[in-house]
Amino acid sequence: MLGLRRPGTVAVKPVGPFDLGRLARLHRRCFSEPWSRADLAHLLALPGGFGLIARLYEGGLGGLDALRGVGFAICRVTRDESELLSLGVAPPWRGRRVGSALLRAAMARSREAGATLMFLEVAVDNHAAQRLYARHGFEIVGLRPDYYQRADGSRVGAHTMRCELDRVLAPGGRAVLGAPLNAAAGPAS
Repeated sequence: MLGLRRPGTVAVKPVGPFDLGRLARLHRRCFSEPWSRADLAHLLALPGGFGLIARLYEGGLGGLDALRGVGFAICRVTRDESELLSLGVAPPWRGRRVGSALLRAAMARSREAGATLMFLEVAVDNHAAQRLYARHGFEIVGLRPDYYQRADGSRVGAHTMRCELDRVLAPGGRAVLGAPLNAAAGPAS
């Protein structure tokens, strides 16, 4: 029996070995200094490393060749800490809760792996990402001057942010804050 889905729905799934090309293309669409396929493979192969990909179902027979990547998250868990290494959403899908779904899924998976804290760095001028992280329980705990180098050679600082996963995740890994894990296609409400 064929598994049929409604076109336009987004699902967050673990990154598999056949997703590396899609992941590298997504990273290139999201950042001016993209990571290569080899960089991504290395990060995912590190102990505790994992990736999540948000895929848009665009219709087709049983979903074959009908899934397009629209966002991703890459994390690493070491003992009781997790680090969100990168989170990106393709420009046409920003503001549609895809980033929230990816972040909540990454937080839940990190918690399942034993992390009680999650850390990340975000550019000081990336206010949209800072608001996303704050809505999900992250707080600014530090500043890294000149952390990121831009394509034009300029540098920008980064805020270090931390989230206490036990505080913001309900038992079973469900997010206490934000919308449901399944991101809806269409504008955020």
